[in-house]
Amino acid sequence: MKKYCCDEHVDIGIDELIDELEIYPNLELLTEKEKLSTICTYCDKTAIYKVSNE
Repeated sequence: MKKYCCDEHVDIGIDELIDELEIYPNLELLTEKEKLSTICTYCDKTAIYKVSNE
């Protein structure tokens, strides 16, 4: 499971994965290339982080 998050929603993404999977997720900064085409799961802003259990 993974969620892409902007600066404003990264806390929500982390909290949701902890609640759903009961583990602390990995938090990764997206590369400049990934940022160009990735939108936040929670709004229309550009995602900066990938929160995942991978």
